[in-house]
Amino acid sequence: MLWFVMNYTYYGMFLWLPSVLSEKGYSLVHSLGYSLIMTLAQVPGYLTAAWLVEKWGRKRTLVPAMILAAISALLFGMANSTAMLIVCGLFLSYFMLAAFAGTYIFTVEQFPTAARATGMGWAAGFGRIGSALAPFITGWLLGMHLGYGWIFGLFFIVLLIGFAIVIGLGYETKGKDIH
Repeated sequence: MLWFVMNYTYYGMFLWLPSVLSEKGYSLVHSLGYSLIMTLAQVPGYLTAAWLVEKWGRKRTLVPAMILAAISALLFGMANSTAMLIVCGLFLSYFMLAAFAGTYIFTVEQFPTAARATGMGWAAGFGRIGSALAPFITGWLLGMHLGYGWIFGLFFIVLLIGFAIVIGLGYETKGKDIH
């Protein structure tokens, strides 16, 4: 489920980002430029989480990154100025990729050593269903003209569901023998 949530939210938001910005009234050049700026925040998000999983732990890195990504998605959907849009987009990119970095190591260590490759394969494969559905559902919602607060509110809810799954079902593996 975690992989479905992460892929659904990532691809649902970021594949449509230039179109969302364009619909908000920005020119194509500005939409693509702002999308690039926002997307660049993914690199430090990923690197920060890669470091934190060893310092804090897998679950302790993933959980805050997911909740902060959810909050960022909600705020991005409600942004009403260019500055707020860019700042929220930067935070959204940063925390989404921090959550994704945490997802990799967290997921693989949830399975016994003998089943890790199979477990990761199933998790990533199930996640691909989310990455295939999200662009279609997001496009449909955009076509319904619900408003960005509602659409990004959905991403907020989906991330909260993933957050609850990790809190409730996942276990911390840092410093534990997990054979």
